[in-house]
Amino acid sequence: MRPIAFSPDSLRKLLLHDKIATLPDLKHALGTDVDITVFRKLKELDYLTSYSHGGRFYTLREIARFGTDGLWSCEAAWFSRYGTLLATAEAFIGSSVAGYFAEELSAILHVGAQDALRHLVQQKRIARELVSGLFLYTSTDPAIRQRQRLTRRGNQSVPTVVDASRLEVSPHEMKAAIILFYSLLDEQQRRLYAGLGIHETRPRRRQRAGRSSWPRSTHHRPWPPPVAGSGCRRRSGPTVWGRAQTGGKKTPEVIEAIEILLEHDTAGDPITGIRWTHKTPAGIAELLRQLDIEISANTVARLLHDMDFSLRVNRKAIATDSSPDRDQQFRYISSLRTRFERQGLPIISVDTKKRELVGNFKNNGVKWGRTPVRVNDHDFRSDAIGVAIPYGIYDLLANRGSVFVGVSHDTAAFAVHSIAGWWKRDGAERYRRGRKLLILADTGGSNSCRTNAWKTELQSQLCNGFGLTITVAHYPTGASKWNPIEHRLFSEISKNWAAEPLNSYPKVLNFIRNTCTRTGLAVSAYLDRRQYPTGTSPDSEQVRRLCIKRHSTLPAWNYSIAPM
Repeated sequence: MRPIAFSPDSLRKLLLHDKIATLPDLKHALGTDVDITVFRKLKELDYLTSYSHGGRFYTLREIARFGTDGLWSCEAAWFSRYGTLLATAEAFIGSSVAGYFAEELSAILHVGAQDALRHLVQQKRIARELVSGLFLYTSTDPAIRQRQRLTRRGNQSVPTVVDASRLEVSPHEMKAAIILFYSLLDEQQRRLYAGLGIHETRPRRRQRAGRSSWPRSTHHRPWPPPVAGSGCRRRSGPTVWGRAQTGGKKTPEVIEAIEILLEHDTAGDPITGIRWTHKTPAGIAELLRQLDIEISANTVARLLHDMDFSLRVNRKAIATDSSPDRDQQFRYISSLRTRFERQGLPIISVDTKKRELVGNFKNNGVKWGRTPVRVNDHDFRSDAIGVAIPYGIYDLLANRGSVFVGVSHDTAAFAVHSIAGWWKRDGAERYRRGRKLLILADTGGSNSCRTNAWKTELQSQLCNGFGLTITVAHYPTGASKWNPIEHRLFSEISKNWAAEPLNSYPKVLNFIRNTCTRTGLAVSAYLDRRQYPTGTSPDSEQVRRLCIKRHSTLPAWNYSIAPM
């Protein structure tokens, strides 16, 4: 059955007739219930979304009749040649003569711009500064910002703020500022600050004999005095001390207070002793309660999740030892692979997987089960049956893997003996006419490009033993994750034996052999019980007899070895 073909002509016809349309209208015109289908067809048209009404309306650029300001309205829906509200606000502020206050830009754009301006400031796409209690939004370019400031001063078009309620510093920002200020105080400073506020607002009580003149409630946790417009209602009458009721735990005020509180959670000052710590839900709830917002740690955790916060770990993403020849080597490896693939010659990716202790030890990962598998509480080498050193060979053209599990040491002799075993069992049969072999390997380990042992073993075991001409290309330092074997073979083996104690060599081999993927990966596994001593190196005569030819492109990483 042939798939249904949708044409964007029906969408264009609808928009030319109605000028604007919503997503349900477009789906009805196209004859589908799938949103992504509509968006794919809209991509074939030069369309626009409204920056008002949350981007609900769509039109074609050829329909819009933009004014000199780049805006166009149809049935109360506003469109901009700049696209989204964020892009439009950024463009208007960047091209303005004197910058904009939020109310000025909202009047021009006919939509509330406060949230968009706040996001632009957080993304450092625009700048802002406080002028007479209102934020003036300007360009981030220093020269343009200075010119906008001077023009604004010359025009003297800054509103005079006589009422604190008209300040652009919202009650939520004021509340968050108080939370931040209060978090910087130590216990003694908090008590002093709270005592001063109570002393000013609460009438004196007669002191009884043997009792302090301060009320018992002051020995409770201190809190800042309520702020006008902050959402904390004062009690009627002269006594205003005590905890006020709030309007709900999930109000925008609480969410914004949490957002600003986490924004300033940065570091510490060793001189003054003021400390900024990593905030936990319990710590945030405590600070909010000090501002008369009764909220539990669990509710804070749910709000953080709704605000797209989550627990994060450090991510290894910054390369510190990246070679300047990295990109050139990647391009050269790509050209080698293309050349060998076109000729039908074998290409293998090789590496050693992590060394495993064979015994009743914990293996990382999870699996379904009613009860956990009990393993040793410590990974002592003396409790192990032995070690398993998996050396893998991945055939890129055939999507086949071979793993030779060693029991002694990861040496160059073991690595090349594994490759020779793969060629004897699989490669020679699969590539009967191929007398050339491309090996992709890392720069370190048993197949290091810096050791002569790796090259002399290739010469003796592969080139001389099977009459093969070997071409070796090493991935740059720090780029081992790009080696195909890592994500096509080793990762699948790790997933297959996750949470399974590798308590015997047959179990290790069976898990490797049963590794498969939907793309058709098949893996064979063999146990190599030979002993490969460490600390051996070829003599000068063996190095001299090497039939090695280094390539003109990065010769330290690329070379060929021919049979003698």
